[in-house]
Amino acid sequence: MQYYNFGEKSGRYIGRSQKYDIYASSITKITEIPDEYEIKNSGEIYFNYGPSAGGLRESVNFRLLTPGESIRDVVVNPEYKQRDIKILGDDVASALLKVERINGFHGASNSIAYILAVEDALNIENSELNEMRIVELELERIRSNIDVIKGLCESAGFAVPEKQLLYLREEVARIISRAFSHRYYFSANGIGSINGDFSTIKLNTVEKKFRNIYDGLLSSKIFLDRIQENGIVKNEQSTGPAARAAGFKFDARKDSKSLDYGHFIPITETGGDSFSRFFVRAEEIFESINIIDSYNIKNAETGKKKEVSGSGEGTARIESPAGDIFYYVNIENGKLRDIQTVSPTYLNLRLFRQALKNNNIFTDFFFVWESFGIWISELEVNFI
Repeated sequence: MQYYNFGEKSGRYIGRSQKYDIYASSITKITEIPDEYEIKNSGEIYFNYGPSAGGLRESVNFRLLTPGESIRDVVVNPEYKQRDIKILGDDVASALLKVERINGFHGASNSIAYILAVEDALNIENSELNEMRIVELELERIRSNIDVIKGLCESAGFAVPEKQLLYLREEVARIISRAFSHRYYFSANGIGSINGDFSTIKLNTVEKKFRNIYDGLLSSKIFLDRIQENGIVKNEQSTGPAARAAGFKFDARKDSKSLDYGHFIPITETGGDSFSRFFVRAEEIFESINIIDSYNIKNAETGKKKEVSGSGEGTARIESPAGDIFYYVNIENGKLRDIQTVSPTYLNLRLFRQALKNNNIFTDFFFVWESFGIWISELEVNFI
C-alpha cells in the first residue's frame, strides 16, 4: 500500500468500514463510539417517518422526538436498505461489475476508487489515466450537485426551477452517456483502462443554463429564508460539501494522493447551514466545469485493458460528490480476499442528526435532509 498503513490514528477521521476505522492516512482497529440519545421528557413522543414515504427516494426510517412541532432529536435507521453482496473470491475484474452498481448515481466514484485500490495493490501504473478519471468524477459531481439543488427547490415548492434542474440533470446524464456509452458509467472503467470519447463533452450550455437558475434562486428572498440558518452543524468529523460549508477545507482532491488534481483549493463557506451547503455545491458546479475544460483530452488511447494477476494490499481515497469514498482491497492470485469501504454517508448521517435537532421544526426536515445529498445505498452494504 503506497499511501496507507495499519497503525495509530493519522489525519482526520473518514469513517468506518465493516472491520476498521479509517483516517486520512491510516487504518485502525474499530474503537467503539457510544451513540448519544436525548432523554425523552414528559409530553414528548417519537414520530415515525419512513421507511417508505413521499419525498424519500430510498428506504430509510426516521424516529423524530418531538413535543409537537420542534424536533428534539432524530434516530435514523438505514437498515431497510441493507444488502449482502457476494464478492469475496471473485476475480478483481468481474468484482468491478458489482462495485460500480453499489450506487449507480455515483457509479464513477465507486468504480474509480475501487480500481485505484486494485492498481495500488498490484503496482499497476495508471498516471496516463489520471486526467481522464478526474473528468469522469467532475462530470458526476456536476450531475449530483444539480440533483441536490433540485431537491431543495422541490422542498420549497419551487416547481419551475425544480423542473428546469431536472431537465439540466438529464442533459448532463446524456453528455455522460454519449461519452461513455452509459449514463452511470457502467463498464466504462477497467483496471488500467477507460472506454470513452472525451471529445463529445461540451458544457457551455449547461454552465449558462445553471447560471441563470442559480442567479434566480439567489435573488429569491422566499427561497433563501427557507434555507438560511436552517440545519446548522459545524463538526470536525465531517466530510464533503457539509464540511466545506462549515469552513473546513476537507477535500480528498486536495489531501489524497490517489488522484493528482495539482494545485487545488476547495470552495468553502462558514455558515454550516442548508444555505451554505447549497452555496458550496452550486459553486462547485462551476469549479468542476473549469476543471474539465482545463484538460484537452481528445483522441486519447483509453481502451487498452491490462492483464490482472498477482497479490497485494491496496487503498484509495477520492472525493465523491458527497465526500470521501475509501476502498481497501486484499488480493490473492488475482482474486479478492478482502474488501473494505467507507462512504461519506457514514459521517453525513451523523451530521444530519446533529443539524436537524438544532432548533428546527418539521417544515425544516426536507431542507436539511436534501442539503446533505445522502445516499443510503452506499452505507448499507455487507461484502461476503
